[in-house]
Amino acid sequence: MEFKQLRHFVAVVESGTLSGASQILHITQPALTRSIKNLEAQLQAELLTRGSRGVTPTEAGSQLYSQAKMILNETARAAGDVTATAKGQQGSLKVGVAAMFAGDPMAAVLIRLAKTVPDLTVDITEGFFEDLITDLNTAQVDALISNFPPGIADEGLTFEPLITVQSQFVVSAKHPLAGKSTIAMADLREHDLALVRQAHVSVLVADLFAAENLTLLKPAIETNSLTLLRSLVLSNGYISLLPEHLLQQDFKDGRIVRLAMDGTPFKRSSGLILKRSETQRPAVKHFVDATRTVFAGWPEVSS
Repeated sequence: MEFKQLRHFVAVVESGTLSGASQILHITQPALTRSIKNLEAQLQAELLTRGSRGVTPTEAGSQLYSQAKMILNETARAAGDVTATAKGQQGSLKVGVAAMFAGDPMAAVLIRLAKTVPDLTVDITEGFFEDLITDLNTAQVDALISNFPPGIADEGLTFEPLITVQSQFVVSAKHPLAGKSTIAMADLREHDLALVRQAHVSVLVADLFAAENLTLLKPAIETNSLTLLRSLVLSNGYISLLPEHLLQQDFKDGRIVRLAMDGTPFKRSSGLILKRSETQRPAVKHFVDATRTVFAGWPEVSS
């Protein structure tokens, strides 16, 4: 199995067609087809399912794709590090950050890095846990700052909790539920619910309804934007489940209020997620140090 073959295979999977991949790779389609067939022969596995609309990876192909992406990304990162070292530079760093941390404290981490390692270049990807973990496992990012959904375990990763984040069901101060002293899950069914489009959030909310022998109705709105969810809450029409630290000024100004519900707030550990390795790139070490320092001064958000 050659490095070139892996690059060819990844391009085909990501393009979805042999013709599209051949254009990206600047090789002829027959040459690309031979490369893929030789790879399948070497591995003794069918890697692609060919159809009228293109190609899709088989189960074996999906496994190879993840491993190939990691190899290609780590090879490119290693080459970049060597070049940077030869030039007396710190190199580059790719970081994934959960949406709830994409403002503060992530900005504080970057400011600290700029002061301590001024020639380090940083590429930031904002996203949600499930997508970011995939990026980390395939070496598309070097490290994550994220919340830790319950029950998450990965032998190839290390989770370093640094803070505890709390989330609440919230509404605008003008919402009909804002003035109620006690609220049950049944009350939520009477109003529009807007939630983050993430599996662990859906499971959490469904379990809360199930605890009262209720079925979770499909949320009126699902989105991957926390900014949009806050705006929907402020519009007076929607209930949402949001991290408290994003709403501190709204709480102080009285625009958004917490719903008085049993079992809330929901507390979740958050911090660094890294690939488990005996060696760590210098750029990653600088990032880890900066993150630990910033989070040490960023207290737990309390209700």
